[in-house]
Amino acid sequence: MSLKSPDSFMFTVGKLGTHNVILLGERAHLIEFPSLLLPPGATTGSIVNISVTQNVAEEHKRDQEFWELQSNILEEYGHRTPKAPQISLRNVTQTSVTLEWPPLELATASLRSLDLYKNGQRLAAIPSPLHNTSTKLSGLDINTDYSFRLVLRTTAGTFQSNLIHVRTHTMTDTSGISVCFGNVQDSVLLENARLALQEMRAKSSDKIQIDTTHFVCTTPAATPTSAQASGSISVGPGVEYQRAIQLSIPVVQPQWILACYAEKKMVPISAFYLGVNQSPPMSLTPFTRPQSMSQTSLSQS
Repeated sequence: MSLKSPDSFMFTVGKLGTHNVILLGERAHLIEFPSLLLPPGATTGSIVNISVTQNVAEEHKRDQEFWELQSNILEEYGHRTPKAPQISLRNVTQTSVTLEWPPLELATASLRSLDLYKNGQRLAAIPSPLHNTSTKLSGLDINTDYSFRLVLRTTAGTFQSNLIHVRTHTMTDTSGISVCFGNVQDSVLLENARLALQEMRAKSSDKIQIDTTHFVCTTPAATPTSAQASGSISVGPGVEYQRAIQLSIPVVQPQWILACYAEKKMVPISAFYLGVNQSPPMSLTPFTRPQSMSQTSLSQS
């Protein structure tokens, strides 16, 4: 241990209390001193010497520990900050917009809220923002401009996403159609519907997603496996069909896709709901082929 400038001061013990004692200095200085630090047997009138030294080594150790702590705090909290979310357009229809963004990067901060703004006005808070990375907005006006952005609020501050501008589709723009195919028993009809979607620049999937606009099938039954197709196992309603019903997604027949392609616009779905009888010509319109259709015949239609 390094000690610096040792000095000794002489005091006379004055008033002796339970916890403290009054010491009288040579020049009538009075100091209050802990009685526990007095030498054994010291009492009122005793003369004691008190030595004061500076502990330079302990000072250096304390300062080093302090600055190491500051460096750790800076490294942990000073360099990494939350990142503003970057939203992108996943799908747009005549009356809806689907937005998506990467998972939030909060660094060491805590999340307070993630809010969606439409045309500069707060629309709603995103539910479960640590898990949800997309949202669908419905009830929009046809052929109308909108702007959207996310505002991320954390304990480290507020961060705004990029501003995205969207215009909803006109009735003649069918590219926003995003269908989920269920059990379509006519393979030719299914292929025609898929090719029609390609021509319209629309999308299809075998799973319901957040931007799914229609569920397309000819029966609610699940797509049969080989065992089910042979009749050894009964087939109940498919999982995706049940999800479509729960999510209020319209369940239509493939002829609706063909009608949209033929009319080159969004056709009302009331005549194409599952269970509504379709005339044979509609099942082949706009395609007429004894076998599955090629891209060439589709383009000529």
